[in-house]
Amino acid sequence: MTEAAQDYRVFLGMPGYGRQTEAAGRALWFSCEDLNKPIVNYQKGSLLAMNFNILWCKALNMRRQGIPIKYFAMLHDDLGPEDLWLDKLIAELEANDLDMLGVASPIKDENGLTSIALDMPGETWRPLCRLTMDEIYRLPETFTEKDTGHPILLNTGCWVCRFDQEWNDKVYFTINDRIIFDKQKDCYQPQVESEDWFFSRLCHEQGVRIGCTRKINMAHRGEMDFPNNVGWGRWKHDQSFVTQSVIPTPEQFNCDPAVRKPPALVHSEA
Repeated sequence: MTEAAQDYRVFLGMPGYGRQTEAAGRALWFSCEDLNKPIVNYQKGSLLAMNFNILWCKALNMRRQGIPIKYFAMLHDDLGPEDLWLDKLIAELEANDLDMLGVASPIKDENGLTSIALDMPGETWRPLCRLTMDEIYRLPETFTEKDTGHPILLNTGCWVCRFDQEWNDKVYFTINDRIIFDKQKDCYQPQVESEDWFFSRLCHEQGVRIGCTRKINMAHRGEMDFPNNVGWGRWKHDQSFVTQSVIPTPEQFNCDPAVRKPPALVHSEA
């Protein structure tokens, strides 16, 4: 490794609640070939967004003190990416000239959904849809909104971003909640804007170039391992939000986008 490659540090934060899996623990310490490069910090607490903000502030304060932190990365304590995943993720971020890059990871159920969503600008309380593993395997290995046609809302499970940018001082994590009355169902219902999608929307406002990749093999640990190295799941699209997939099939990629039938939204009347 050249001297120039070692003149920066990576802040690697893991938020958790004391239930770190074996695979996540290994990934925390085997993230980079140069073991001195990552500044590893485990933050334990039950307030999710506060945990994230504490890690973000620690990195900001270190940078303010003159520590050359070039990248910030986060890994949840139930995710097990492959060895040297952070080196590979940074290389992919640089190769695609992005500011932030997340790893696609499935939700822990049998539907094959992920928490990677497509945004509807101006709509706070729901995304257009979440991407399924099947849809992610129809997209390039590393994709952006140029490939999806919509801004990407990343999950915070496994990601990295540039940390020598002005926008780093202008973003934060929070969870927004409210209760609405659903006229169609004739009942009150809760709504939430999760901390990861809120953060992604803030980043979009700052012009941050966001991408998502499946080049890093990873498993999400629940009652079993839910992998990201193959398209799988009962759902081919997010049935909670749309009536059909927003990602073209291989046959549709060569079609005129103007003739593709847009999916109808699945929604309730508030």
